Amino acid sequence: MYNDCITYHLSVFWFVENLRYMHEGSVIFYFISKSKAMPPHSLFMSDRGIFMKRKNRVILSLLAAVSLAMVSAPAGVYASNAAASAVQDAGALSFVTTAKNAVKHMEAAGFVDTDGSKLQAVILSYDRAIPASSVGTDTYSIDDYGTTLRQEDLTQGKGPGQIKKVYVNDKPEMDAKGGTSSGSYVIIEVNTDYQTGRFPRSYAITMYAGVTQKKAIRAEKGIILPSDEAITNYTKETYVGYDPQTGKPRAPEYYNYAKEGSYHIRGIEGYQLHTLENGTAFHAVHCFDEANGRYWDLDLPYALYVPKDYDPHKTYGLLLYIHDAGSMSADPRLTLTESQAASNYASEDFQNLARKNGLDGVIVVCPAIPEFYAMDEAHPHYELRMARDNWTLSCAELAIWQLMDHLTRQYHIDPDRIYGSGQSMGGMTIMAMAAQRDNYFAALLPMSCKWGNNFNKDYPFNGTAYYNMPADGTIVWQKDSHGNPVNYNNWLYMVSDDNILYLNTAQENTEYRVLYQDLAGLTIPREELLLDSTTTARKRNASIRRLTARPNETGIYHTVLTGSVSHMSAWFYGHGTPACYEWLLKQTRKTEMARSKLPLNRPFALADKQKKDADHIYSVDREDPSRIVYYPTGRPGAGTEGYNSPVTALGSKASLPPGWTPSSKE
Repeated sequence: MYNDCITYHLSVFWFVENLRYMHEGSVIFYFISKSKAMPPHSLFMSDRGIFMKRKNRVILSLLAAVSLAMVSAPAGVYASNAAASAVQDAGALSFVTTAKNAVKHMEAAGFVDTDGSKLQAVILSYDRAIPASSVGTDTYSIDDYGTTLRQEDLTQGKGPGQIKKVYVNDKPEMDAKGGTSSGSYVIIEVNTDYQTGRFPRSYAITMYAGVTQKKAIRAEKGIILPSDEAITNYTKETYVGYDPQTGKPRAPEYYNYAKEGSYHIRGIEGYQLHTLENGTAFHAVHCFDEANGRYWDLDLPYALYVPKDYDPHKTYGLLLYIHDAGSMSADPRLTLTESQAASNYASEDFQNLARKNGLDGVIVVCPAIPEFYAMDEAHPHYELRMARDNWTLSCAELAIWQLMDHLTRQYHIDPDRIYGSGQSMGGMTIMAMAAQRDNYFAALLPMSCKWGNNFNKDYPFNGTAYYNMPADGTIVWQKDSHGNPVNYNNWLYMVSDDNILYLNTAQENTEYRVLYQDLAGLTIPREELLLDSTTTARKRNASIRRLTARPNETGIYHTVLTGSVSHMSAWFYGHGTPACYEWLLKQTRKTEMARSKLPLNRPFALADKQKKDADHIYSVDREDPSRIVYYPTGRPGAGTEGYNSPVTALGSKASLPPGWTPSSKE
């Protein structure tokens, strides 16, 4: 009987104009009929609202719900909860419901793109099967990190985070073929074809999402009405960061953070997480800090990738990847998601490339350096920032060396195939490490960074005197790879035979080039790579391959990134260019040892005349552009022993110019 009534009223196609709860759960329905079967504004009322018999209330509730499903009237959002409630009160629990009640679970699916972790899809788990024809891109609206971005926040693409595709599936996962004909999972894929200028504070920010079902859905069993309440996976949090420029907390920032367990990020599953919380962080001892001259013990969090088919009888490479200072954290997942580096290194493509170059795979280690560390009661906020702008290092760098030695003992690592990769602070650190152990790394891939000499770390600068890390012969070597005594402080000399592929923005790393040219008559091959909205990985690959194919008296190559790029986005392009990895895995320690260093292990001396070309410019005064500081022009045949690179201090205007000496400052 009920079905007959519903069929009859559907045939006259009633529209629901409004409904609301009144007095003791009674419901008012205002029906506007396109048929003469009922008067246009039939009301069932009493002095206290509408009181209907149970049977009539069931019929009218179902009627309203089905009408809403057909016309998706604006009032439907407000009506849906009441209609579904009335039906459920009547016992028809499975026929009409709302999105709020029908969606039992929501999961965000992400991956690591060139610019870090990124939402790719939202998976809604419904309590019933839904035909594929019942959903489309206009069924839902979405709020995610991508949709908060402005066009000026992007370096490539448009429409970040917008809904791109909606389909059903019989499994809670994306499907390249577009899903199944029916299923209880609705997959909402969003646009990921864009690149930002920088990574946000956390991967959890990139994984938040809120989805609102805007239209009714005809399920295989019943109707799922829209809801005005979004289905979300996040909480609102306050972030207060540390500003190294001022030494004080930054102003509070407010973000949506995805709840733990509400998302997964593809590409980092193979990493083991060694954290402070789970007690598996690496315990390093007796680590010297050049800031205070003291030795410290600390626990170093890190992520480790070991190929699934690891065999101790086979031979593997080892790759050290270090993050930048913008992602300092004790959480290893941050270093895995702030750029595509770690994800790429653990990918099948990279591992296959290693196999093509004679390895059985590559083990990847990614230390996680927190900004502050609870060293002891007297030092609850010990600063661990590693590579400082006065060319000194924190004790965290020594902890990394100990971790590397631990891994080379634990796994079957080819000492000829150990690689270093890092950006900004991380790139500075691996370059500093390269001088501490001559030809230890087979090749380096530093981005957005530089390093230099400082023979006088004890010279008081900006009110502070630093300390020189002792060469103990174990952590920091006293001899080069051929057994000759060396001074690791002469960084410009020590790395002159290394395999290095630099990727920097314009004027970011010119000192070593002009010194090599002036002192040794050597020109480092470099190529400018213009980056804009039309730049593709194919174009970038061609540029890198062209550069590394050029004749070279050293193993050093330099790519200068220009155009739509900044210090913070340079590594997005670098790790989005597979040709960089092709070059990296072809390099071996043996090629470095077979190459002579430049004859720079002799005292520095000035040339008779200062060169004033663009490469020699160190700085230009913003207020008075005529005031230019140049890198000193070295005399041909002289070395870099005793030469000091320029020194700056975060949060201060204090500086020491290129080539400074203690006597020149007295």
